[in-house]
Amino acid sequence: MKQFFKFLDVAIQRLCVGALAVSAVFIGLLALIGAADIFGTSILSMPVPSSVEYSEAGLVIVVFMGLAQAQRRRAHITVDIFSARFTGMAKDLSVGIAIIGAILFFGFVAWRSGLAAWESVLIDERSMGQVSFPVWPGRILLCTGCVIASLEAIRQFIHLLSGTYDQDLKEQMSD
Repeated sequence: MKQFFKFLDVAIQRLCVGALAVSAVFIGLLALIGAADIFGTSILSMPVPSSVEYSEAGLVIVVFMGLAQAQRRRAHITVDIFSARFTGMAKDLSVGIAIIGAILFFGFVAWRSGLAAWESVLIDERSMGQVSFPVWPGRILLCTGCVIASLEAIRQFIHLLSGTYDQDLKEQMSD
């Protein structure tokens, strides 16, 4: 049983890294589209058709696929005026409440975006730009990113309950 949980632990961490890789690819694509659009508009007086629509769809993917790695690295913005002074059980309780909040938030967004993605697939939703392209893959990746972030938050909560949260944090920082 212990090996199974270790396998799940590693699998979720790899999902986070994979989601980050997808996000990085889309950052590169957005940079290329943006550069081509600026070059085309400024020098050739020919902008890239639907570059704004591509950028909108790509930014959604960049943000939501990057959430899981931000959760893994504990890189979300925190206001720790009081919690930085907590020790022992108060610290664990504070962290636990924050992680439960993350699980609920990511889970809710995953659920609602999953419904929206399903509807988008059913109607074959497309962009309204000069070049029409399907937007449902971006909606599916939005949902996928939130599911992976939820799994990571659950993984962290289990580490907190088992008393290995600080050790897990040190391992994440050394990666």
